[in-house]
Amino acid sequence: MEALKIRTHLILTVTFTLAHADFQLSALSSSDGVVTSSFSDSVLLSLPPCRLSGNGVTLQYENMATNVNTTSTNIFTVPACITRRDVISVADSTSQFSSSRILGFQVTGLTNGTHYRFQYTVGQETSNVLDISTISAAPYESIDDGLPARSGAMVVITVLLAVAMFLLIVGLSVTLYLSHCRG
Repeated sequence: MEALKIRTHLILTVTFTLAHADFQLSALSSSDGVVTSSFSDSVLLSLPPCRLSGNGVTLQYENMATNVNTTSTNIFTVPACITRRDVISVADSTSQFSSSRILGFQVTGLTNGTHYRFQYTVGQETSNVLDISTISAAPYESIDDGLPARSGAMVVITVLLAVAMFLLIVGLSVTLYLSHCRG
């Protein structure tokens, strides 16, 4: 009975969220030309639709681990739909021409391995709520880089090379002595 209540509540919440969304917000994917949309400290979000071009965008997001809400007002202006749209602006230029694509918006300053909820507001219109997590990444200092001291194989190779060098010098000295004595 309790599971049925939770499932019904979840379905109603999702339906309510989607029913009151004026436009769709999504994370970028490989079809948008990016390898991943989630990094250890940032995420890549799609842009609002073309019909909202020229309007300022407000981004609200919540850190689900700490329940801290953040609102960033007028973070960017919705670009016109003259060119292909995505999120981040990528520019290629040579002495002959310049080309750029707007790929999307990168939200930075997030916490490593944390779940977030994002929502855009443009004028009176709001997007759906997007749940996405940042990637968990270990600090590079915590990575075990193997043996900090010399391994047994390194010691054996060093001893063999030292003995070979000694024998080479002795052989060279004997050769020089014998060639000098004959001559």
